[in-house]
Amino acid sequence: MKLFFDTSILVEIDRHHEHTIEFLKRCTLQGHELCISTITVAEILTGTFLRRDSAIASLIAKEVLNQFSWYDVSGTVAEHAAKISAHLYVNKMQDSVENQDILIAATAINSGADALITLNKKDFVIIPNSRSFSARRV
Repeated sequence: MKLFFDTSILVEIDRHHEHTIEFLKRCTLQGHELCISTITVAEILTGTFLRRDSAIASLIAKEVLNQFSWYDVSGTVAEHAAKISAHLYVNKMQDSVENQDILIAATAINSGADALITLNKKDFVIIPNSRSFSARRV
């Protein structure tokens, strides 16, 4: 099963939340493919570069990030994200989902992910075609 993870999950790892870490260990043991968007990579590394111990923090973050398959924001993904943004705008919901989350959702949908794992389910369930994957909360 291909599991796509939102940035919120990786933040929980950084915060040493045992429940999330155990969930990821179970996913790995069960043979699931663990995936993230390069948008998540950028968000996580931005946080590390804002820390006083940025050199160490970025090394640790890269160790965690490298345990996932990275999916790039391709032209196809960007077009899908644009359609999502336009849909949200037309339906007056454009302020309810951040651009990063739209790009992460478009990447997950285009990757053929079976599920998008997030702590912010409300940000993803209003996205059209999100039925292509199941947004799950850890």
